[in-house]
Amino acid sequence: MDFDELDVAIVDAVRSAPRASWRDLAPVMGVDPATVGRRWSRMHSAGVAWVTAHPAGRVTPACALVEISCVPGRSAAVAESLADDVEAATIKLTSGGRDLQVLTQAPDLAALSAYLLNRIGHLPDITSMRSHIVTRSAIEASRWREGALDQDQRHRLGAYATSRTEHDGVLDAADHRIVRALTTDGRMSLERLAEHAGVGAVTVRRRLSRLESAGLLTYRCDTSRHLSGRAVAAVYYGSIDVEGLDDAEARLRGLAGVRACSIVAGPYNVIIDAWLHSPAEVHELERRMSHALPALRIQDRSVVLRVVKLLGRVLDTQGRSVRSVPLLADVEPGSTPAHHDDRPETPS
Repeated sequence: MDFDELDVAIVDAVRSAPRASWRDLAPVMGVDPATVGRRWSRMHSAGVAWVTAHPAGRVTPACALVEISCVPGRSAAVAESLADDVEAATIKLTSGGRDLQVLTQAPDLAALSAYLLNRIGHLPDITSMRSHIVTRSAIEASRWREGALDQDQRHRLGAYATSRTEHDGVLDAADHRIVRALTTDGRMSLERLAEHAGVGAVTVRRRLSRLESAGLLTYRCDTSRHLSGRAVAAVYYGSIDVEGLDDAEARLRGLAGVRACSIVAGPYNVIIDAWLHSPAEVHELERRMSHALPALRIQDRSVVLRVVKLLGRVLDTQGRSVRSVPLLADVEPGSTPAHHDDRPETPS
């Protein structure tokens, strides 16, 4: 399929207002609602654009970025064996000093540790693994934009930003089922959400509004490389003195190509994800990062050979979404998921 600038602009509009109706987005795009809906449906059906939700704020899972080395020739098989795990949110086959990088998540550090030690640590084709606990998401991938909208369009879409309110940071069973369903389809209708949650559509609307305003739910719109000129992904592993971490966020955010940045506890303390136009840009971005942030020491880098899974979406070899794996485990009716303290947003 061929996609044009309007398609890319619609995706950027959905990134800014993930659950806005086509009737609301159409005037911003300068087309009729049927055109927006038809084009989104075409992209979504082809697996080149989709919206995913994930828990945020006080209900963010404990996360770790895991580097895995495998028996030669078995890295793809290891990646596929992890693809259906709720805990393995993102799986990348990479070049360089590791064969896989996996973003893992669990309700708390104890559950995360159990997954790393008892599941990944016991896979037969792994020769070594090294985990980095995420302490903060300095730049969140949900903020990524292709730059397809002008200033006026961005301003108009800003009206859909949700005002924040206080919340105790606890999801009951119905909230949990709503969020779980949205992790598989962030634009799921209220009627379908009601079926998943076992409550009425009006109740879903009220609960969803509360979750969004409390910052317990974040949406992001991802695409395959068919829809973006940035077909090369790279990961940089670096270190910076702890006094410079806050400054790093502001300086890295302004660099074209930087999609996400996680602050982690490990041999590196900064891991940066980038989307680039070509392999030649890998060192060019590193040069620009060194100029913008001289205190940052890049100690290693990898080019992503293939993304097997991206925040719950299993992808084909072309990076198109083929199916969803929920980011939350199911809960028994009447049960209440555990309370979580403040944690960073889910990285990439």
